[in-house]
Amino acid sequence: MNRDRELAQLQAIDRELTLLEQNSALLEWDEETQMPSEALEGRSDQISLIQGYIYDKKTSSLMGELLDALEEDGVHCTDVQRAIVRTYRREYDRTVKIPRQLVLDLSHAASTGQAAWTGAREQSDFSLFSNNLEHMIGLKRDYAEAMGYGEHLYDALIDEYEPGMSSSMVSAVFDPLKVSVSELLSAVAAQPQIDDSFLYRDYPRDLQDSFGRMILRDMGFDFSRAQMAEAVHPFTTTVGYDDIRITTRYDEPMVSSPLFSTIHEGGHALYELGASNSTTRGTVLAQGVSMAVHESQSRLWENVIARSEEFWHHYYPRMKDLFPEQLSDVTEQAFVRGVNKVEPSMIRVNADEVSYSLHIILRFELEKALISGDLTVTDLPAAWNDMMKELLGIVPATDAEGVLQDVHWSAGLFGYFPTYALGNLFGSQFYRTMELSIPDLGRQIAAGNLRAAGSWLNEHIYRHGSIYPSLELLSRVTGEQLDPQYFIDYLNRKYAAIYHLD
Repeated sequence: MNRDRELAQLQAIDRELTLLEQNSALLEWDEETQMPSEALEGRSDQISLIQGYIYDKKTSSLMGELLDALEEDGVHCTDVQRAIVRTYRREYDRTVKIPRQLVLDLSHAASTGQAAWTGAREQSDFSLFSNNLEHMIGLKRDYAEAMGYGEHLYDALIDEYEPGMSSSMVSAVFDPLKVSVSELLSAVAAQPQIDDSFLYRDYPRDLQDSFGRMILRDMGFDFSRAQMAEAVHPFTTTVGYDDIRITTRYDEPMVSSPLFSTIHEGGHALYELGASNSTTRGTVLAQGVSMAVHESQSRLWENVIARSEEFWHHYYPRMKDLFPEQLSDVTEQAFVRGVNKVEPSMIRVNADEVSYSLHIILRFELEKALISGDLTVTDLPAAWNDMMKELLGIVPATDAEGVLQDVHWSAGLFGYFPTYALGNLFGSQFYRTMELSIPDLGRQIAAGNLRAAGSWLNEHIYRHGSIYPSLELLSRVTGEQLDPQYFIDYLNRKYAAIYHLD
């Protein structure tokens, strides 16, 4: 074999695998947004079949031979070629360890589990989902055992979403974050509470949708390459080279929740849109490099930009034009304070950005205990409530607002949750570098020019797709390693001003 032929063969396999993954994503998108309820069993079979083909291609003897040969000749490859080889080497080494039947079982359990979770959530009855969860946890333990791990079984699951990360590494950044957030929450709780009652007034759904779409366009969301629908749980997925799908929901009582959810998913979409370009299009590299970096973009747009005074200096008059009655007695300053109100809440996706990290730390600790066997599924609801009391000082009244609020465990996404809070850390570090690069960034946002931020993010992060590993990308962009102090300082500075703290 020679290098050019080997590269051509790997690139052909890469294209097939990318198309198969996109087809699977399209089926899953349809399942979440518009599939008839009686079609579940057939849809599970369809997705399982595709995942079986993907497994076969990733673990073929040809794949192993190509990777071995190209790694030996890696010095003559470009960065993009080396990244494709690196990505598939990781995929190959991981996938060949997993029995094919386990892959199919996990795929089928995810489809049926998500349906069970939806029904249990609607009836607020954990018992309707507990058997599915027990089955999924057993499969994920088998998966982690087959994959191999370091200190903890859970490490194999974290590494799936944030390559190179372990539970001890996550704890090392979460521990100081937990202390600092708890101190800030205590300081805020001692201040007069902010009135945000105007956010709960009746805001017509169609106007909410129009406002959200306008902001997406201003962010750079291209509706000729992407679209938005509604789903029980907001998410973003890539179903084609120029086909990014996001969802939001409008059944929340607070008008700001759907808006910030839309902006959050829009941040994910911008990353995926930018990652598919002339260098990466049609390859495995045309996607975000890791879930933490992906979350850094969604939460940067949602919180750092869209909850800022500068953002609302431009957008509040436009929102007031759409909702003149609802906001007739609300000043711009009062609105900004309202959308930044800090108050422990039951629902993670509605949490303020100060207490949000505690929601993630709770799930991180519970996941570790479930996977290790230190916590049983039967005891999970009580353990959830106990930790909510300990970390946030509140206790859910129902399963729906407690242990059933997230879809992740039904889909087997154990190890995913930590990336949300890690995303805050990555995002604040990226943003600080962007501020230094664009001295008038605040003024541009206040003038309604969101493309300045979008262009910088595309140049430094999006266009690279997954060419560089996440920690290497962070170092390339900021010149530093991951440091939680940037996010801690950002929170303290912002909320000291909002709550007039000493």
